[in-house]
Amino acid sequence: MKLSQLRDVLAVSETGSLRAAGRYLGIAQPAITRSIREIEQELGATLFERHAKGVRMTEIGTAFVARAHAVQAEILRAKDEVNQLKGRLCGKVSLALSTASSMVLLPKALGEFRKRYPEATLSISETFFSPIERELLDGRTDLYVGPFEAGSTANTFIVEKLFDNQRRVVGRRGHPLAHARTFAELADAQWLRPATAERSTEGDFDESLAQFGLQNPNIVLQSRSALITMLTLASTDLLTVVPQQWIDSPITSTMIEAFDLPPFHAAPICILRRPDMPLTPMAEYLCDMMRRVGGHYAQRLDAALV
Repeated sequence: MKLSQLRDVLAVSETGSLRAAGRYLGIAQPAITRSIREIEQELGATLFERHAKGVRMTEIGTAFVARAHAVQAEILRAKDEVNQLKGRLCGKVSLALSTASSMVLLPKALGEFRKRYPEATLSISETFFSPIERELLDGRTDLYVGPFEAGSTANTFIVEKLFDNQRRVVGRRGHPLAHARTFAELADAQWLRPATAERSTEGDFDESLAQFGLQNPNIVLQSRSALITMLTLASTDLLTVVPQQWIDSPITSTMIEAFDLPPFHAAPICILRRPDMPLTPMAEYLCDMMRRVGGHYAQRLDAALV
């Protein structure tokens, strides 16, 4: 089995057709077709089913592509590691963060990382753990930083808690209900339900409000975007519940304010990575920057409670 064949399989899986894969790789379609046929013959299994508009992966093909991604990621990581150990300050690091983590950790960590590795390519995605779990396992993503509750998958990763967290009721600056000191005073409020959190880590929005006696809140908008959520809060009288980091961020804190009400549970912010494969020096440095910035933020949280 050749590395070029793995490359071709991945290209076909991502583009959905042999012709598109050939265009993507700059290779003639017959060569792609021959490559796929050879690897299927070697495996004794069909990876792709042909149809009028292209191809679709078989069950075996789906499993094989997951392994192929892992192989490709490790080869690229090995090349980067060798170059970095030779003193070349280049390579790629893939980082996944939640919105809240991005707000308070990324600016300072990114600044220090860019100083140390100005020629590095940093790939950043905004997400929660569940969508990125597969990519962490197969090596396409080096680090995840965000909310995580230890559960059935905890033993699969190295999990390092940065700080505990909480969520708060917020509205725009100068909101007419900002004086509220009980949830009963919010009975007639209109709400924005954020759909950006994982139920397993952040709990259900309606259930969270119900814990404080606010049954059947008047939800008039549901947002799947952090940007839309912020713009809506800043320009309307809608209320919502967001992680503490939205309130602490210099950018968002000028537009919203937290109400003086009991906080909601939030999963701790953690760093997750694979236990069976060391990070490259560059990725390890970025991880250490996240760790340091997270430690400083935790100290500020503790000081605010004193």
